[in-house]
Amino acid sequence: MSKLSNFLKDPVLNFNVAIKRHLSLPLRQKVFAHKVEFRSESENGNYGSVVVEALKNQNSFDNFKRNPAYREILEHVNQDQGQKYLDIVLSRNDGLFDAALESVFELDQVGNPVKFNYTVRNRQYLLSPTTLRYLKVASDINGLFGSQVGRIAEVGCGYGGQALVNDQLLQVNTAILFDLPFVNSLISRYLNSMLLNGAFRTTTINESNAENYDLVISNYAFSELPSALQMIYIKKVLACSKCGYLTMNSGLLGNRSIGKVSLKQLRELLPSFEIYEEEPNTYQFNYIIVWGHNKSFADKYLTLKQTP
Repeated sequence: MSKLSNFLKDPVLNFNVAIKRHLSLPLRQKVFAHKVEFRSESENGNYGSVVVEALKNQNSFDNFKRNPAYREILEHVNQDQGQKYLDIVLSRNDGLFDAALESVFELDQVGNPVKFNYTVRNRQYLLSPTTLRYLKVASDINGLFGSQVGRIAEVGCGYGGQALVNDQLLQVNTAILFDLPFVNSLISRYLNSMLLNGAFRTTTINESNAENYDLVISNYAFSELPSALQMIYIKKVLACSKCGYLTMNSGLLGNRSIGKVSLKQLRELLPSFEIYEEEPNTYQFNYIIVWGHNKSFADKYLTLKQTP
């Protein structure tokens, strides 16, 4: 029954994923940026081909957030998870949801994301659950580090959704966005289709030297890199950041930690940090690494994670 329930929550996405997995039917020619040993979990070839297609074709760009191959990597937050993110944000009463209604959610038609009805204060709103997750992260950042973010580095940015939410709701001076070359082109197209309050620059890790940042963030992407690439990011970005907020799905236990930097190694390589539960939890070994933060906010709204 649980499998049927999950299927019914998003039948189009799950049907396409099942076809690809069980019948091994390629969706299109695969596109890669790295050699095999340097590929992250998301660099599966199909994701890259969707991104390249969206850059070449206006209709593909207008609907890229609904492409099943793209949603297997991004835009796969389901309706129930979106509700949990929304509940967390509303419980903090930090004003970010109301601010998002006048900015982020108004801009959220680009790429045609899947949306669901959510009820807030007896009113219904058609919202993207993925954007609600970005909103929850922005709320965390606001509480942990303050609204004046300054110079922020983001590792693994998708289409720039988190960067957009941060720009609209926080005071970001400059966002330095690290991703694959063709993904950076999609980010630039996406963000330049709107008007931003701050500035952004896309780059790859090979195009950057070690620089100082006020804050580094990553929504799972850093934790999905192979260890050799993680070490380069630590040297050039993470260890150079005054504050940090990393949502992780590797480093502890589970198959996703194979070939990745361990939590013990991260303790030795990064500034002194705290480990918190991912809420809502989307994978049993997920956790959030935070340093340079407001511990009063963390004590009130986050839960320390017990680790080996």
